[in-house]
Amino acid sequence: GNAEAEYKVGEMYETGFGVKKDMNEARSWINKSAAQGHETASFKLLYWDVEKNGLKGGNKAKVDVLKAKANEGNPQAQYYIGKMHAYGVGYRKNAQEGLKWLNKAAFVGVLEAEREAVLVKEDAQLEKVAAKKRAAEKKRAAQKAKQEKEKQARLDAQRKKDEKRKAEQKVKADKMEKVNQQRKAEAQKRAKEQKVANDKARVLAQKEAAKKREAQKRALLKQREEAEKARKAKFESDPCSGKSARFLSTCK
Repeated sequence: GNAEAEYKVGEMYETGFGVKKDMNEARSWINKSAAQGHETASFKLLYWDVEKNGLKGGNKAKVDVLKAKANEGNPQAQYYIGKMHAYGVGYRKNAQEGLKWLNKAAFVGVLEAEREAVLVKEDAQLEKVAAKKRAAEKKRAAQKAKQEKEKQARLDAQRKKDEKRKAEQKVKADKMEKVNQQRKAEAQKRAKEQKVANDKARVLAQKEAAKKREAQKRALLKQREEAEKARKAKFESDPCSGKSARFLSTCK
């Protein structure tokens, strides 16, 4: 029934020192100790409660009492206030604030505070390294994003330039096509006009040729008529002078 002994046994089960670690057994022994008025046991139970449920309800008033005792110089209260600040239990996580209280407790001989301070320092150092790493990664990500943005800007500019060039080429091609169509239409028009002119010329030539043939025919007929008239006239004047005179009995 010794409260201090109960508290120490509870710590042994909590840490697994000398026995198999068992948090249920740890809570049982710490509760027995606190029930007998062991102050440090009550601080530990309060820490576990805030760690599990947050700073709310009745435990807020208890934390205020714990903080007041820490300010009064209670080393165990300082130890738990330091842990709460260091790990963000009930307070915003603040390693420096936690170390301040842990160091106060360690200074008056709380070995757990000394060990916790070492762990907090190591965690802070690791966090510092991790923060630097995150900052470096963030910087690299920002640089990469900037490069990607610049690359995209160049691609967009090139795309716009290509689109503009294509548009200009299309306008030029459309203009050339229009000119070619106009030329083709003009050529077709000239060919049609030339065909009409050729057809007219051919018709005129045919008419002229027909007139010429008709004139030649009339001239030939006229020539024949005149020759026939001359022959008749000569025959009438001298019937025996012609080639057919040998057939005429009068000329024999």
